[in-house]
Amino acid sequence: MNLWLLFLVIPVALALIAFWFDPKRRAKGNLPPVYGTIPVIGCMTEFSKDPIATCLKVNRETKSDIFTLHMTGFNLTMLVGSEANSAFFKATDEELSQKEAYKFVTPVFGPGVVFDTPPALFYEQIKFVKNGLVASSLKKYVPIIEAEARNFFAKNWKGKTGELDFLYDMNKLTIITASRSLIGQDIRNDPKVQEEFVDLYHDLEGGLNPIAFFFPYFPIPQHWRRDRARVRVTQIFKTFIKARRSRPESEPVPEDMLENLIHSEYKGGVPLDDTTICGLLIGLLFAGQHTSGITSSWTGFFLLKHPEYMQEVLQEQREIIKEHGKEINFDTLRKSIKLENCVREALRMYPPLIILMRKVQKDIYYRDYVIPAGDLVGVSPGYSMRMPEIYTNPNTFDPHRFDPERAEDKKVPYAYIPFGGGRHGCPGENFGLMQIKTIWTVMLRTFEFEFGRQGMPVPDYTNLVVGPTQPAWIKYKRRDVPLDEQ
Repeated sequence: MNLWLLFLVIPVALALIAFWFDPKRRAKGNLPPVYGTIPVIGCMTEFSKDPIATCLKVNRETKSDIFTLHMTGFNLTMLVGSEANSAFFKATDEELSQKEAYKFVTPVFGPGVVFDTPPALFYEQIKFVKNGLVASSLKKYVPIIEAEARNFFAKNWKGKTGELDFLYDMNKLTIITASRSLIGQDIRNDPKVQEEFVDLYHDLEGGLNPIAFFFPYFPIPQHWRRDRARVRVTQIFKTFIKARRSRPESEPVPEDMLENLIHSEYKGGVPLDDTTICGLLIGLLFAGQHTSGITSSWTGFFLLKHPEYMQEVLQEQREIIKEHGKEINFDTLRKSIKLENCVREALRMYPPLIILMRKVQKDIYYRDYVIPAGDLVGVSPGYSMRMPEIYTNPNTFDPHRFDPERAEDKKVPYAYIPFGGGRHGCPGENFGLMQIKTIWTVMLRTFEFEFGRQGMPVPDYTNLVVGPTQPAWIKYKRRDVPLDEQ
C-alpha cells in the first residue's frame, strides 16, 4: 500500500513544484483570487469532504464570482452565478474544451469515442445518440421500462415487506431498464448475460474514482477490473451487432438505439464501425445509469422526508388513473407534473455531477481576470442551484418552485443546470426523466415506503458522481390493493 502511495505522491509533488515556480504563469496578468496555499495538497482535503461548502466558503471570503482552487498540483478556476455560468456555457471549444477536461473517462468508454475524438467527430457522434432519443423512440421505451420494472420488483422485492439498500437497487434497475430499452430484446435472451451485464457496469463504475481523475491508467485493482469489464461488455455488444447485421430481411427491424447506431453514417457516408458503436453504447448507458439511479433514490428519500409532497404525487396518480385508466404511457407520464417537479427538485438539491469542467485552451478573460491556458475551469450545479438570489429558501426541498407562477428555474439564464447547458447539454435528459418517472409511477402504485434504519442519508463526496452514502436503507410495503386497482 505504501508503494502505491509513493508512486502517486511523487508525480503530484513534481507537478506542484513545476507549477509553483512557473514564471510564465505568474506573468499572465491579474489572476483570480486563490484559495488553498498548503504545499502539495492545496485545498484538496477540504474540497473532497464537501465541495459545495468549500465553494460557498471561498465565494464569501473572496466576495468574487471567480476564484481558483489549488488542489494537488492543478488549478480549478470556479465560475459561480448566472453571469459566470453564461460565460462558461457560451464559450467556444477553442476557448474551453470539454474533450480535454474529460479524457480521464476514455478507459471506461474505450478509445475513439466521445471525448477521445476530434471535435467534428464528437459532435457527429452526439448527433447519432440524439437521433435515437427523439420523442417517437421515447414513446416505445415506456412500456419496456414498465415491464422490466415490474419484473425486477417481482423477482427482487419479495414478500409483503422488506428493507433494502435503495441506491443499490435503483442503480441495478436503471441499468436493466436502460439496456433493455436501448439495446433491445438481445440483452434479455440470456438471463445470465443480463445479470453479468449489471455486475460489469458496477466494475466500470468503480473505474471513475478520484485517482482516475489524475492518473486514469494507474495500476490499482479498480482500474484492472474496469479494463476487464470494458473488454467483456464490448464482446457482448459485438455479439449483438453481429446478430443484427446478419438478420434476415423478412424479420421486423428493431426500433432501438442499437439499430439506430448500426445504420448511422458520418458525413461522406462512412458507417460507424462496431468498436465505435460499442463505445457509444457503453458511454450512453454508463452516464444514464449513474444519474438516473442516484436521482431516483434522492427523489424517494425527499418524498419520505416531506410526506405532504408524497400525498400530492399519490393524489396526482389517482387523478391520472381516473381520467386515463391504469395504462402507463408517454402521454400519461407527461401529465405527472407533480412527480416530475419532485424529480427536478431532487436534482436541484443533489445533482449527481456537482462540478462541470472544461480545460482552458488559450488564455481567457472574465471581468478583470485572466484564466491561463492549461488550467481547468468549472461551474458547480450543486452550488449554482442553491443561490438565494435565484431560489427562495434554496436549502429547502420545494417542488412548487417549478410551478408556472413561480418558475424559479427560469429567472435567469443557466439557473437550472443539472444536465449542463449550451451546446454540451446532456442529450439523454428527456430519456432520463422519462425513465425515472416510469419507475416511480410503478413504485407509487405498487408500494408504500418509509425510512430505513439510517433515516435520511447524506451525500457521499468520495465519488466523482455523488449519490447518497451507502448503504441507503429504505423500507417497502406492498400495497394490499395496487393504486390502479382501487
